[in-house]
Amino acid sequence: MTTPSPAMAASRAPLAAAVSARPLIVVIEDDYRSSMALTMLIDDWGYSCVAARSSREAVRTLGHRLGQVAAIITDIEIDGQMRGARDALAIAATIGHAVPTIIMTGHSDYAAATSPFPVIGKPFDPDILQRWLVHRLGPAER
Repeated sequence: MTTPSPAMAASRAPLAAAVSARPLIVVIEDDYRSSMALTMLIDDWGYSCVAARSSREAVRTLGHRLGQVAAIITDIEIDGQMRGARDALAIAATIGHAVPTIIMTGHSDYAAATSPFPVIGKPFDPDILQRWLVHRLGPAER
């Protein structure tokens, strides 16, 4: 294992601080390609992003950063079950307070009728999602 030099470690410190200061968005999506595309898009907008396939995975992955979650973006259908809203509520319950959440779905009629959260139909215009994030969290710094 290579240990970074003190100069290299020091040069990384501002980057680590900048990343941790950015609002943290959780993406719950079971489709790998969709998840990675959305994660890269959110990162390009200046937010920090963690992708997970379920609320359980999100909680496990985030660990001590769980309380820093600023927003949740989730697909309504996870592993063939309409559980995206339930997963988002589970994360909020674990954190101990409500978290701004938006549901993505190709099942817009079902989601709109059953979701306690705003719904964005797939495929969606990325500008709509970005405006939703900015409205809830403010603009991210790049």
